[in-house]
Amino acid sequence: MNKIEFYSNKKKALLLLIGSLIFVILGIYLFLNAENMASYRVRNPLFIKISGITSVLFFGFGVFVSIKKLLKNKLMLIIDENGVNVNPKKNEYIKWGDIEGFAELKINSVKIIIIQINNAEEYIKKEDNKLRKKLMRFNLENYSSPYNISVATMNTNYNQLLKTLNENLIKNKNCHQHL
Repeated sequence: MNKIEFYSNKKKALLLLIGSLIFVILGIYLFLNAENMASYRVRNPLFIKISGITSVLFFGFGVFVSIKKLLKNKLMLIIDENGVNVNPKKNEYIKWGDIEGFAELKINSVKIIIIQINNAEEYIKKEDNKLRKKLMRFNLENYSSPYNISVATMNTNYNQLLKTLNENLIKNKNCHQHL
């Protein structure tokens, strides 16, 4: 089986950068012109200043993240004969033998792929990071699996990734049955 790698999407990172910059500029404008913008709806210029600062901080972080993504082409997912590597930085594989299938989850029109596994508790026990472990537990309790994949920041689309995952699952299951 060939190794299939999915990287971060520079086009999406550029859109995030542009959108974040617009909101940072808007936040600065709100902060500097709070007194002139006070109206019958928002009488307190302090509220407008706080909104401006909040916008600059939140979307300033978006600028930071998007620039980081633009400068570095990050490996997001690997599919090979070992399984699905959902965290290439840590070499975190979900073995094909543990994968039962893939399901779709839709949250506000964003499609997410749920990796259905037969031994979720073992994978959660292996996780060292406490925050990530809590996230995995939350995912298991709410979506019946500790693992999900969002293609929002990847250089592929939902349908293509799901097709690739299913094809490789079938291929691998057939290989193991013939052994």
